[in-house]
Amino acid sequence: MTRSWRLAAIGILVAGGMLAFSSPASAHDPEEDHGGGGYQGPDNLSKNMKLQSNLPPAEGTTTQSDLAFDGNLAYAGNYQGFRVVDISEPESPALVSDFRCNGAQSDVSVFGGLLFQSVDAPQNHGGCDSTSSGVTAATPGMFEGIRIFDISDPANPVHLDSVNTDCGSHTHTLVPDPDNDRVLIYVSSYPLGAAALGPNCVRQEDGGGHSKISIVNVPLDNPTGATVSEYQFDEDTQWATYLGAYTFRACHDIGVHVELKLAAAACMSEGQVWDISDPLHPELKFRYDNPAIKPENVDLFHSGSFSWDGKVVAFGDESGGGGAARCVDPDDDQGRIWFVDTETEQELASYKIPRSVDTTCTMHNYNFIPLRDGRKVLVSSAYSGGTTVVDVDKLLAGATEEEAEIGYAQPHGANAWSSYWYNGRVFANDITRGLDIFLLSDKARAGAMMLPFLNPQTQMSAIN
Repeated sequence: MTRSWRLAAIGILVAGGMLAFSSPASAHDPEEDHGGGGYQGPDNLSKNMKLQSNLPPAEGTTTQSDLAFDGNLAYAGNYQGFRVVDISEPESPALVSDFRCNGAQSDVSVFGGLLFQSVDAPQNHGGCDSTSSGVTAATPGMFEGIRIFDISDPANPVHLDSVNTDCGSHTHTLVPDPDNDRVLIYVSSYPLGAAALGPNCVRQEDGGGHSKISIVNVPLDNPTGATVSEYQFDEDTQWATYLGAYTFRACHDIGVHVELKLAAAACMSEGQVWDISDPLHPELKFRYDNPAIKPENVDLFHSGSFSWDGKVVAFGDESGGGGAARCVDPDDDQGRIWFVDTETEQELASYKIPRSVDTTCTMHNYNFIPLRDGRKVLVSSAYSGGTTVVDVDKLLAGATEEEAEIGYAQPHGANAWSSYWYNGRVFANDITRGLDIFLLSDKARAGAMMLPFLNPQTQMSAIN
């Protein structure tokens, strides 16, 4: 198998996802985590956004989840596995393989001929023909965590190993470590909802919360020799109680900037920035506590990502857990992305779509366009609000959301889980529509760099 660090590359990874809330006593089906209808009106796109193509979901799959990219290939996760799509012709994407490997959420990342898949619903075993039906943390041989695949032949992925992690893997972030010829996988998980209660999800009645991430250490020359360690959160990390049912400390998504050795951790009721100079032992630099993020309102920090120069960190609030209408009032504080200065630690501005949407809507997975001149332009999904592109520099200068929004796309049925910029296009993995590919015709994209690969939560290099 050929593997390359491609250190000159620039990438970002996001494993993204949604939450569903239930009482401790309720049975919870992971397939219902992402209920809530999509946009049911006519196609609604700004004049500078064109829907070039749509690849509908594969037959028999339910929820479409996150994306990763390698060259001319897109890897699109879904709750039954992942698809490999040739995107070399954006107006006519071609399915390379539809690989079935059961397990929600199936967030994916790729690196050096390997693919990693998050599994956050207990399975009866680690193989791809597993089931979650009737499975609990006590089921003998159960699996929940990270699966590893050989994708050196994208048309024929090969399952190599399944690595159990405490409380499963809701999302994960890939952290390359070239000095040691390995990749580290930061695994985010938490005891929220019966479906997520895998092994070692310590709940309130058991004396405390999860309070850590798992770190999977994968040697590139021996992927099946992966080991697991952990990072315990800073002792002052806030406890969060949701719906009076769960009290815990945990992170959802974590964005990393490899060159600057920083991580942005969306830790449910607060954002944290870590120093990852020693990636096995992160250290807290500062925390961002926003009074608008209220657990009692089911507000929760979901995602973290840096601008390419590292001067701004964007923390997203997935208010309502991805199942509520948080865009009805475009002016309220719920469901926004909050921008913070990484040097002064001060809040700078915030954003959500400047349109009223009365179905499931909140800001979700996003990334910054890698612009050579260092301008800050963000692409983000918003569930039934579709996909939005915003000039963050204008926001920071005092513009309104409407003034700063560059373009948007809200096709019929939109329920966008992940929307990212990659090599001249905007890609949206839509929960029910499948893979949408958009062309943005605007000067805001001028000078965007082409990337050899992209994991939307792992930025490899700085652009100043």
